[in-house]
Amino acid sequence: MDKKNLGLSSNEAEKLLKTYGLNEIREEKKFTLLKSFLSQFNNFLILLLIAASAVSFFIGEILDAAFILAIVILNAFFGLYQEYQAEKSLASLKKITKTMVRVFRDGKEQEIDSRYLVPGDVVFLEEGTKIPADGEVIEAYNLEVNEAMLTGESMPVVKQVKS
Repeated sequence: MDKKNLGLSSNEAEKLLKTYGLNEIREEKKFTLLKSFLSQFNNFLILLLIAASAVSFFIGEILDAAFILAIVILNAFFGLYQEYQAEKSLASLKKITKTMVRVFRDGKEQEIDSRYLVPGDVVFLEEGTKIPADGEVIEAYNLEVNEAMLTGESMPVVKQVKS
């Protein structure tokens, strides 16, 4: 393979980055306090306890009803706190985790953060490498890819150069 004409120049990559943006999955902010609090009650046993509290109230056992309801609400706050801590931990892990990738730019092999990949980049893959973007195979020798996260297919899929 002729490596002189392989890949992009830094200028081309910079222009494409401005055009297409970072190579990352944009996630909507999922965690909201109210939504998370209400989701704590989305459980059959919790709904059963709320129903038991209501029945206790209607038969005159107000103390029992209040006690059951207090336990359910306390449980919801504990669940909310745990969910909040988990979201915070996940967000901090995402900030410190970088996926580096080997590309061919300016006529030589370089290692860059995968967020800066752009269409037209030539990515070098080797055993164990996570594939950071959709792409086309231009040269391969016995290339098999685990696509379980994308397709659910448990067996590796053979990839070949398109004719």
